[in-house]
Amino acid sequence: MKRSRPVDGILPLLVILILIASACNQNNETKMHLYENKLGIKPARLAQIDTVHFTTIQWIEPIKNIGTMQEGDSAILQFKFKNTGVHPLFIVEAIPSCGCTIPAFPEAAIMPGDDGILIVQFKTAGQAGDVHRSIIVTSNTSNGAKHTLLFEGKVTAKKQT
Repeated sequence: MKRSRPVDGILPLLVILILIASACNQNNETKMHLYENKLGIKPARLAQIDTVHFTTIQWIEPIKNIGTMQEGDSAILQFKFKNTGVHPLFIVEAIPSCGCTIPAFPEAAIMPGDDGILIVQFKTAGQAGDVHRSIIVTSNTSNGAKHTLLFEGKVTAKKQT
């Protein structure tokens, strides 16, 4: 009968502990590899379906007032946000309520604790009167996958000469 030595049981346990420790020491760059693929799918789209790694977002000022503008002018609005979760944040898309509103958002991941800005250009041509516009933002967030940003103001008609 073969006698087992105490060392024989330690080796598998040691290997398991090393694997657990290395998994716990992943940094954010390593986590980004979760979203790499060879299918040509944007990382933001993959992050949207990876619900296990959803994060949270905080919009600093989701409602803005542009005041009164002259028809024909343009306004540039900045909607600031922060990744308040523990996983990378991706903005998947930003859909405006009107063609006069053009959003631009970061396509790269916003890491935990970092800030980002969604920029909106509002073109006032043909928009005389009270203005109430929205942008629906889709992200990989557990505090709502869709977020509504709003801006309002007034556009005075261009005087006919």
